[in-house]
Amino acid sequence: MTTIDDIKKLIAKDETRTLELKKTTGELYKGMETACAFLNSDGGWLMFGIAPSLKIIGQNVTDNTRQEVANALRKIEPAIDVEVEYVELPDKPDNYVIAIYFDSNNFKNGPYSFDGRAFYKVESTTALMPRQMYEERLKISNPQRFSWENTPNSEIIVDDIDTEMLYQTLHDGIGSRRIHASAMTLQDPMKIMLKLGVARKNGMILNAANVLFGKEPSLLHPQCKIRLARFEGTDKRVFRDQTVCEGNLFEQYDAVMDFCLKHLNLSGRMDSKFRQDTLTVPYEAIKEATINMLCHRSWNAENTTPSLAIYDDRIVFQNPGSFPLGMTWQDFANEHIGSLPANPTIANVFYRRGTMEAWGRGIGLIMESCKEQTLPTPEIKVVPPFVNLTIWFKHSLTGGVKASAPQVKDSHTPSHTPSDDDSTSSHNETNDQSNIITPQDKVFEFCKSPKSIVEIAEMLGVNDRRWVRKKYIAPYIGTKLQMTIPDKPNSQNQKYVIIKE
Repeated sequence: MTTIDDIKKLIAKDETRTLELKKTTGELYKGMETACAFLNSDGGWLMFGIAPSLKIIGQNVTDNTRQEVANALRKIEPAIDVEVEYVELPDKPDNYVIAIYFDSNNFKNGPYSFDGRAFYKVESTTALMPRQMYEERLKISNPQRFSWENTPNSEIIVDDIDTEMLYQTLHDGIGSRRIHASAMTLQDPMKIMLKLGVARKNGMILNAANVLFGKEPSLLHPQCKIRLARFEGTDKRVFRDQTVCEGNLFEQYDAVMDFCLKHLNLSGRMDSKFRQDTLTVPYEAIKEATINMLCHRSWNAENTTPSLAIYDDRIVFQNPGSFPLGMTWQDFANEHIGSLPANPTIANVFYRRGTMEAWGRGIGLIMESCKEQTLPTPEIKVVPPFVNLTIWFKHSLTGGVKASAPQVKDSHTPSHTPSDDDSTSSHNETNDQSNIITPQDKVFEFCKSPKSIVEIAEMLGVNDRRWVRKKYIAPYIGTKLQMTIPDKPNSQNQKYVIIKE
């Protein structure tokens, strides 16, 4: 029970973000607006019977007064259960301070409104809650009801789904031991989507299924695309290369990884007879940043899409969205909080497929891998409606071996040492993409003699051997590459070599 001494201690510092003082219940309406703001912010005390001079004067309380307070509290929605304390003044019988504490619950039941309007605290003042904040609070209070990814969509049918990618996700998930092996018997696409949580038992397919597995997802959801660009220099004035991927999220993931391998430099050392290469930015950092960009993006606006921009001195991942209210990226840099994905259904499919290694470690892994490669600390900034992740290079892309320069000598591509004269050719490079050597070209060149999957992955600076096999080896078996042990494709001694014409 609150006492007069408790009240004296509370009001000693005047009104604050968590304390509102009123002279009498004649200001009851304004007081309840503040009470609503407390519920939507950090909680706080509302007191009647305190003069502006901070003198405790109390007020006369009748049955009618109690009824007025109760009726005002009923105008707060959702309904709340609070204790109204009537603290009698020792030296003024029948005069009371009315004290009510409103507890904040981290918005789980909010947003709260009073008499049809929502309020929140801006420092020590009470303000009307902006519409965007109100909608965000609604989603937090009931993520299933207001989730874009979990919204059933009658316009999506099974024929819109890339069943081959669906089966591959199931197969990869079983191989990663994140989906039970019994699911291998599933053949019906609807049953597989049910297993992955992107469809309902009533036959409705969710928005998440279209952006994860759709054949042409951007036809229905135009925001399902990603922009990729390599700029000349350190600003956006001149494009060296650009593309837009309008495929599903797994195709977008592959497109980003390919683009980075195409444009980021490789540097390395000779270990025995093999070259050990490292990308300008650690592969793990690129992978985690890409997964974060695709899994945590906002889908609510059709005109906002994620993008990747590579400059001479940095790479920038731009993602539509924000961090959870009241939190910053530093809260996720360690393992104390864990994962709070904006799209848990989409993130869960990435995890069960094996593309995402672990929950809640993305930012930490990015920071750790950059530190291990002695890169500057990556920068994360919220520039509404985007979150920008910038990874700075240790050396300019044009200051060392160019991304377009082959790592192995080629009879068709002369070796070249960068010099001061290189700056004069930048305009031609902007308009001529023929001198860019793709990761696939590097694999073909490297496999002029038999190479194992481990050697190929190390040459590319990538540690995800399954992805390297899927992207750069399997599609070309029989046309460009052949196995040295064709009768045992999964042999641990398997190597790959170019097919001589």
